Amino acid sequence: MTLALLLSDAATGWFDASPIAMAVVVLAALLSLTALLALAVLRMLFVQREKLAQAERALQRQTAVMQAQLDAVPFPVLIKDAAGAYLALNRACELRLGIEPAHMVGHSSLELPTQRWVPLADGTPAIQRLQQSSLDALRENKVQRCELDYLSSDGRQRTGLLLEAPTHAPDGSVNGSIAMLLDITEYRQVELAARATEQSLRDITQRIPVVVFAVRRGNDHQPRLAFLAGHLHALFGLEQADLLEQDDVLRDWPFHDRIHPEDAPTLRRLMQRATRHRGTVTLDFRAYGAEGLRWIHLVMGTRQLSDHQLEWIGYVIDTTSINAHNQTLLAARDAAERASKAKADFLATMSHEIRTPMNGVIGMLELLGRTPLNEEQHELVHAVEDSAGVLLQVLNDVLDFSKLEAGNVRLDDAPLDLRTLIDNVAGMMTGSAHKKGLAIDVGADATLAGKLLGDSVRIRQVLMNLLNNAVKFTERGHVAVSLRVMGDDGHAQRVRISVTDTGIGIAADKQANLFTPFSQAESWTTRRYGGTGLGLAICRHLVQLMGGSIELSSRLGEGTKVTLELRLPVAQREVERLAELAGRHAIVRLASVGTANALAAHLTALGLTVEQIPPTQPMRRGVAANLLFIHHDDHDSAAMIAAQPVLVDASANGISGPRDERLWLNTNPLKWQSVARVCAQTLKPPASAPREMAPRVMATPVDTSHATGRVLVAEDHPISQALIRRQLALLGWSCDVVGDGRAALDALRQRDYAMLLTDCQMPLMNGYELAAAWRQHESSIQRATRLPVIAMTANALDGEIERCHEAGMDDYLSKPVQLRQLEEKLGMWAPRVVDAAKTEASLFDDVFAAPGMEDLRAEMLQAMLRTSGPDIEKLERAMAQGDGAQAQRTLHRMLGALQLFTNGGVVAEGRELMAALGGDSADDALRRLPGYLQSLQQMLSELAAQTHPANSALSPQG
Repeated sequence: MTLALLLSDAATGWFDASPIAMAVVVLAALLSLTALLALAVLRMLFVQREKLAQAERALQRQTAVMQAQLDAVPFPVLIKDAAGAYLALNRACELRLGIEPAHMVGHSSLELPTQRWVPLADGTPAIQRLQQSSLDALRENKVQRCELDYLSSDGRQRTGLLLEAPTHAPDGSVNGSIAMLLDITEYRQVELAARATEQSLRDITQRIPVVVFAVRRGNDHQPRLAFLAGHLHALFGLEQADLLEQDDVLRDWPFHDRIHPEDAPTLRRLMQRATRHRGTVTLDFRAYGAEGLRWIHLVMGTRQLSDHQLEWIGYVIDTTSINAHNQTLLAARDAAERASKAKADFLATMSHEIRTPMNGVIGMLELLGRTPLNEEQHELVHAVEDSAGVLLQVLNDVLDFSKLEAGNVRLDDAPLDLRTLIDNVAGMMTGSAHKKGLAIDVGADATLAGKLLGDSVRIRQVLMNLLNNAVKFTERGHVAVSLRVMGDDGHAQRVRISVTDTGIGIAADKQANLFTPFSQAESWTTRRYGGTGLGLAICRHLVQLMGGSIELSSRLGEGTKVTLELRLPVAQREVERLAELAGRHAIVRLASVGTANALAAHLTALGLTVEQIPPTQPMRRGVAANLLFIHHDDHDSAAMIAAQPVLVDASANGISGPRDERLWLNTNPLKWQSVARVCAQTLKPPASAPREMAPRVMATPVDTSHATGRVLVAEDHPISQALIRRQLALLGWSCDVVGDGRAALDALRQRDYAMLLTDCQMPLMNGYELAAAWRQHESSIQRATRLPVIAMTANALDGEIERCHEAGMDDYLSKPVQLRQLEEKLGMWAPRVVDAAKTEASLFDDVFAAPGMEDLRAEMLQAMLRTSGPDIEKLERAMAQGDGAQAQRTLHRMLGALQLFTNGGVVAEGRELMAALGGDSADDALRRLPGYLQSLQQMLSELAAQTHPANSALSPQG
């Protein structure tokens, strides 16, 4: 605008000024314009310079960022231009290779000392390979790879993978390259180790008959062989190429074509299962290899890979020789098992065959003891009874030990009342203890649960053995059984049962071997006291089988204490007792501290509160109680308090209950059941006390409220029939006797009985079948009461308790059946109220009116001879038909009765033949039977002559 004004002024004055003046003005204007133009140019130059400086700073920052990024890469990176000159290197080049980037930029060769590069296998310098790779990348315009070994800056040899790729200008021309050196040392070591392992595996599999494989199944569901090593040809007669269809895809049929046809379906199912389930599968099968049929063992595991592929890894190994060895071992095992079974069968047979005559011997001795005998005869009978009892105990010990040794003993846990069990065990030993003048002390902890879970039969067996030893080895003093609760976790109680005596004791150096079979403390004890030395060994086996422990402590001349501990689950916490007793108060005033404590524990368990006041201490003023337990000679204490007195009697064979209008309690032994019964009898009005009975072996409840007092006996042998009939008569029971299970079943359907006693082995229908059939009949008619079924068996080795229980029987009696055992079972399963005086009188009147024992023997002998005729005919038919089983059963029946009257060579030969008929030599035994039959008939004729001397020529058949 200024310039315009000037020009305007100049133009205006153009006409007014002189020519010189006008020239000056023009010149000034031009100079001003030039100055302005110069200023504009200078300004433009300044701006451009500032922009250039900013661009340089941005480029430096970008270069620094790029360098920082390169330096962040943990492996060497080298960037070159098209001429091969290095444009940039990262810091890893210096750290890993010892190359300084500043010295290399702009150079066209890698200045790495030659000694840092490990020469190639062919001797070529590694640097030459590196430079050649760079030239190839630029020339061929593609990525180049090469592996190099070098020494790192710390002096260790490393292996690197060099990757060099060309870079391109915008027009697509190659303008340089970028190279990276990856450290693959660890990967190479792993690879080398894997290759070494693979090679070792291949070497191993080529030397032993094994094939290792890996098969993968991808998304195309094609099985592909990933790995295979081993002697494939030896196992299957194939080469690896025979398995592949194309590439690595497996062909199915060549492999399965080599599998034995009987094993192919199993193998196919295994493969199908392996495709559906994870885990490891195994199979033994047969396959045809290069040398014929071989046994193959397959182990295969399935896993899922990360890419959802399945992989099966496993091996197959030739086990032909192992299988042959196993077959040999199996044959040896089978032979051993057959021998063990033969031994068990022999022991079972011997058990039956010995117990059968023992049944007659002991049973007849019991009957003989109840007949009129003089003093000398009574002594002789008792001596024979003792000997028979010892023989039976020896037999039981040997059989029990054989069962334990063979592992044939199984526990039958059921709820049991330990107080009642101890009562019954002590009661069974009372007679023998009292004969020797010994007192029996019994005590149980008040905190003992009402029912524990355990095998009552085995616990009773252990206690019987220990108590029998205590009585046997004690000449004076007492024997004690005590039970204490040592622990209670709410679910189970740990109980300690101790059997203590004041007998001969055992020296300390002899105690260690007492639990060893057939071992006793001193050799003279066997001669003096008898026994097999198996009792404690059997006890230890049984206690350990129940998960417990047993210990013995003794001092010579002072006595012995055996303690066993068991942990038994609690089946019922509450004690079975009368509710009316709860809260009643009892005073125990006895001089014997042990008896007072034991009685107090029983009373506490029954729900009473108890106060012990010794006789030496006067009773306090105002004392009150419901029951007062005092010695039977204490006449003063009863007058001091208004309470029901109970007189305590410690004499042998005392009776608990009402007597001479007073209430008595016998404490020799002090039984839990006796205390409960006496306490119940003190209630007003009188209430029936709990029945004193043995614990049930089996836990099936039986309703006996409708018992008729008549017993049905199923027994096929006449001698056993006569014996059980007389035993039941002695106990005040009437009975019906049948000879087989079918007749027994018919009788049961026609009449109600209080109990069924059945032999286990009978014709037509045995005892097990009879029990099962009757239980089914009871269920079908919905019978209101359950009939007690008791088995009578002489078999001690075949798990008789379990078999009886499974058949529906409630309990069992071991032959020979003794009066005490029979009485206990009757009292347990068919209790009833009997007029004792009337029964006893009628019982003895009947026995005394009967013929003498000689006549009884003759009567039974005649019965045996009558049955021998049909038995011999059965034996002849069995021989004619070649029926060894029937011949064995008939011989078993005949010998069981014949042994009651003779035990000569004919009986021994018969036992041998009977055992042979049940084994592998049955045919030979059948051929020997005709000759034996003549000897048997001759013996029967001789026995017949004893019965009928005038008709000695008569045969048994006549």
